Amino acid sequence: MTTKSATRIPTADASALSSVRGWPSWAVILLALGLTLAGTAVDGVTTGLLAWGLRIGFYLGVLSAALLVRRGSVFTAMVQPPLVLVVGIVTGVLLFGPATGLRGNVISIASTVINTFPTMAVGTAVAVLVGLIRILAQPLRSTRAGGRTPPAHS
Repeated sequence: MTTKSATRIPTADASALSSVRGWPSWAVILLALGLTLAGTAVDGVTTGLLAWGLRIGFYLGVLSAALLVRRGSVFTAMVQPPLVLVVGIVTGVLLFGPATGLRGNVISIASTVINTFPTMAVGTAVAVLVGLIRILAQPLRSTRAGGRTPPAHS
């Protein structure tokens, strides 16, 4: 009969839950991008306009990324939201927007990015807030210098 010993996950490899191993940075980028593109596809198929599907997919993607990424790569999840949203917008406009030529597509993409700036700001703020909480709650270094016990003062 064998006993299963509890192995502690190193802090740098932990997700927001210290008992769960975190995802690598490339995986959470794909997760955020995948959820954003799924929301874009829902909007494109149902209404032809980028609206709530894009926003919900984006918010779910960047929040999930910030919670699931390994602690050592949390910075990736904090800086990815603007890039993820722009890729989602470009993809949505090119796949589901009217065929208006290069100039029309550029104008449509630019106006959509400008109109979704509040979405980008909120998503980025949430990712940064979750990341900062994780940085403070899951420090990678010991608070004591060199791991030594401080001298007793008498």
